Amino acid sequence: MNKTTAIILAAGKGKRMKSSLPKVLRKVCGQSLIYYVLKQLSKIKTIKQIVIVVGYKGDLVKKEVEALSSGQLKNLSGKIKFVNQTKMWGTADAVKVALSKVKNKEALVTCGDNPLIRSATLSKFMSYSRRNNLDCCILTSTIDKKNQLGMIMYDSQGKVQAIKEKLSPKGKAKNFISRGEVNSGTYYFSKKELSKNIGKIKRNKLKKEYFLTDIIKILANQGRRIKTYLAKDSSEVAGINNLFELQFAEKVVKTRVISRLTEKGVVVVDPSTTIVQESVKIGKNTTIYPFTFIEKGAIIGSNCSLGPFVHIRAGTRIRDGVKAGNFLEINRSQLGKGVTAKHFGYLGDTVVSDNVNIGAGTVVANYDGRRKHKTYIKENSFIGCDTVLVAPVTIGKNSKTGAGSVVTKNVKEKEVVIGVPAHLLKAKE
Repeated sequence: MNKTTAIILAAGKGKRMKSSLPKVLRKVCGQSLIYYVLKQLSKIKTIKQIVIVVGYKGDLVKKEVEALSSGQLKNLSGKIKFVNQTKMWGTADAVKVALSKVKNKEALVTCGDNPLIRSATLSKFMSYSRRNNLDCCILTSTIDKKNQLGMIMYDSQGKVQAIKEKLSPKGKAKNFISRGEVNSGTYYFSKKELSKNIGKIKRNKLKKEYFLTDIIKILANQGRRIKTYLAKDSSEVAGINNLFELQFAEKVVKTRVISRLTEKGVVVVDPSTTIVQESVKIGKNTTIYPFTFIEKGAIIGSNCSLGPFVHIRAGTRIRDGVKAGNFLEINRSQLGKGVTAKHFGYLGDTVVSDNVNIGAGTVVANYDGRRKHKTYIKENSFIGCDTVLVAPVTIGKNSKTGAGSVVTKNVKEKEVVIGVPAHLLKAKE
């Protein structure tokens, strides 16, 4: 088995993003751009090491990656190394810095701001390079719309000769032929040839940087084996350089997420008005109605009905057969089997046991101005309309609250409370 080191270029500031965050930390469907790159790399068995080049606010990038490798992407634990690009001297300089950490004979170089690339495409790309015993393979695509990606240039015999950047002087590649292929920024190199030639790249006079794309001309002049591999889906090569491209990536990822859920038996009534973020889990036969927003990390069971106009926030767990709809927010809460909460309200930091009915307008007041507090609603309880539960509070099994009650103290099993503040309902009442 060929062992590969992946080099992720994640040092850039991303000036066109108009943000103080490093570009790779911008969010798409609730996850950072670099999360998607790491997730796809984690699926490729031949990748045994990942070297991440950080620079601008590198500590923030490290913190994000370390959190991912100890949480959602645990299978990457121990595989990741960081290197610092102390001066923003471009992609070639970033790769040069990374090479000191590369252990394997083959290197996959990719960008941390490309959330749309798929592991299947990368695997086929890498296999193609190995089968053809290439010194360098370039992942490419054809894109009709205007873009800033460099063009692959060939000679009359069909051999790759260079990558012509948009900022290159006119006529620089006039003797070469373009087939309409654009450079994705992802390459597969022989480490030996990469190491031997990376230092030969000259500083670009216009940008004052060292461009990795220039290594293609250097290798071609040496007669090295270079080919391209065309990605069938052009969206996969779309890097994120500005907020418009970020919006495009959001739409693509959202569509992919909903498509995966649909394939597993989830009914999404109107995908165009539904937002389901990356890493959400939903069981089969659950129906999601329009204008529902489900944040990353939420776990939802089977045979549920959600929406319309429901916001399910991160850290929420909903079990089978729950009905939650119409202007309801559920935050860091657990809803047991068969719970109904059909009409407007807020459940925050709340653990709701099985077969509880949450009446219209119920609000859990979980924040006292300093801390968030827990609320527990036990099995078969009935929460009346417009009840306010002031946390911390526990509602016992088979108990009830009257409409408009403000509950500030625990309610025992089978008790009925009413009023403001809520008190035990007596027989004469």
